[in-house]
Amino acid sequence: MDNKILVTGAAGFIGFNLSKHLLSEGIQVVGVDSINTAYDVKFKEFRLSKLNELNNFNFYNIDLSDHIHLNETLKNYKFDVIFHLAARAGVRQSFKDPLSYIKDNTVATVNIANFCKDKNIDRLILASTSSIYGDSGNKEMEENIDEKINPPSVYASTKLSGEVLANTILSDSDTKTIITRFFTVFGPYGRPDMSVLRFIHWIAEKKDVIIFGDGEQRRSFTYIDDVVNHLMLSKDLNDNQTLNVGNNQTESLNNIISMIESALGINANIINKERAFRDPDVVLPSLKKSKNILDWKPSTTIKNGIQITVDWYLKNRDYLKDCIYI
Repeated sequence: MDNKILVTGAAGFIGFNLSKHLLSEGIQVVGVDSINTAYDVKFKEFRLSKLNELNNFNFYNIDLSDHIHLNETLKNYKFDVIFHLAARAGVRQSFKDPLSYIKDNTVATVNIANFCKDKNIDRLILASTSSIYGDSGNKEMEENIDEKINPPSVYASTKLSGEVLANTILSDSDTKTIITRFFTVFGPYGRPDMSVLRFIHWIAEKKDVIIFGDGEQRRSFTYIDDVVNHLMLSKDLNDNQTLNVGNNQTESLNNIISMIESALGINANIINKERAFRDPDVVLPSLKKSKNILDWKPSTTIKNGIQITVDWYLKNRDYLKDCIYI
């Protein structure tokens, strides 16, 4: 078959947006996803229906922890680049079901790394997470692999394990491994278990807005188009790299809610509950490597990203209002 790009997690938030961008540039995409139940599958089905409307897209439902099914299904394809974005997401849920996170994050990544090695894939872009860093305080978190990292959750541990194992498996191969650590990505078609889309839904539907803690915890909210742009630049790198993908400005959850209130013209009814287990106060990335290596920096302000996401929500409200927001 002709060369194509493989996107795992194609029905997920980032995988969908990346696939859509690749297809818009005339690139042939093979998407795989297990459509797992980490959050409402209606979101994944909605995204997938949009991709299936486009040319040059082929989809396979594959559980990546099953290496036999993976290899058999894709044995006739030749890929130059694999974007491994598939994962079981969710920090709080990972403490309740650690085995599922090990299977979907660590084992699946091992299988993808072995697939890259066996097929002599040129580049693997591996999605990781800012969750591995924990609380950054006033310090910008750098990607230095010599600095000891103590991931504060089962989810973060499984993602970091995937990083380490992929690098080890591919260390004696010709595959370049580019690890991208995402910081609180938001935007249209986002995850319903993450704060921005939950808050928009709750405020628009005049439901109680639940905040775990006082709402002053700060995050590096990063708009999806900036993330896709970073991934597109990363696929052309010719050496192994680990790169943060985030925003160098943080916002508190309370400020995010204020922006959503302004965009919707509706006041939120906020209910504060006990702070989530091991929830960090501040997560702030260093973007020096992404700037120096890719000449990349985020270009969408958080306020503009919130407005675009609110407009998208309102346009798709009839469908989205029946989805489950965790």
